[in-house]
Formats: sequence, C-alpha cells, structure tokens
Amino acid sequence: MGKKAAKRSPKKAPPKRPASRSKKPTRKKQTPDAESPSGFQILTGQAAAARHWGVSVKTIQTWIQNGLPAEPSGRSYQFDLSACNEWVSAYRDADKNSESTKLNEQLKEAKLREQLLKNEKLEREREIAEGNLVPLDEYELFAAELVIEARDQLLNIPKEMRRHLCKKCQKKVVEEMTMVIEHTLQRLAAVEGGPKK
Repeated sequence: MGKKAAKRSPKKAPPKRPASRSKKPTRKKQTPDAESPSGFQILTGQAAAARHWGVSVKTIQTWIQNGLPAEPSGRSYQFDLSACNEWVSAYRDADKNSESTKLNEQLKEAKLREQLLKNEKLEREREIAEGNLVPLDEYELFAAELVIEARDQLLNIPKEMRRHLCKKCQKKVVEEMTMVIEHTLQRLAAVEGGPKK
C-alpha cells in the first residue's frame, strides 16, 4: 500500500489581545511647535494654530478655505508661521476695514433718515404757511367750536317745531324731541377721545 499520510499538527491560533476599553483609534500626539529643516517655525494641527492666533478651530478652517497658506499633512495641516502670520495680519486688517465700512454705511443711513425727517417737517411747515394744512391745535379748537354749535342747533329744534304743531300736542312732542336729542348728545359726549389713532 503506500505511505502513511503524515499527521498534520493543527495550527495554533494566535493569542487573543485583551479588548481595549476605548474603541477610538489612537493617534500619535503631535508636537504643536517644531522647527522645519529650513529654520522656520511650524505649527502642526488646527488646534495649535487656533491657540497661537487666539481663535477657534472653526475660524482656522474658515481661514484655510479663504486662502491661509497651510500645507496638508496627513489628516492635519502644518502652518509655516512666517507666511501664515503675514496672511493673518492682512486678513484681520481687511476684516477691520470691512467693519469700519459697515459702520460708515450705517452712519450715512442714519444721517439720510434724519435729513428726510427734516425735509418732511419743512414741507409740512410750508404747507401750513400756504394754507393747505391746518395745525393740529387749530383743528382741535375748530372741531370743538363746531360741536358746540351743532349741540345748540339740535337743542333749538323742539322750540322751532312748536309753532308748527297744534296746541294740544305741542307740549308732548317738544318734550319727546328734547329727550331724544339730549340722549343722543349724551351718547356723543361719551366718545371723548374721538377715533383711535
């Protein structure tokens, strides 16, 4: 018969590693400040750059999108301080200039509104001088005099009607008309302020 088949020894499984407590991958700690071979100071990582310039990491990301000279290094960035400091200074100066421009525009708008109000006031005064408008205090005095005159006229109606009636119904009709007119005047007097503004 033939040769006996050699027994194969089972492969040993590699030893199991103990389970780590954290499932997050560990990263090497990067040094925030380093010297480049050419002698310039280099910052590694957005957090280090944010601390260096006193801003948030989100601001650093915005600056990178706006052109901050940062070199990608794996999952991070490296910042050459000599180039980046100039860029940051220029960017902040431009930002200050845009803020001062906004303030100047707001001041111009406020002055324009003030000038419009002055022009409206002058236009009203001109209209009053020409007689096209009546000042409010004069109008209120005129309206009060008009109401008094209307009240007197209304109260005079029963006396005027007396001569057109027979002697028998004169007294009764005059009393009823006077009562209705006085009641109407009382209701009108209750509306002191006029229409609501």
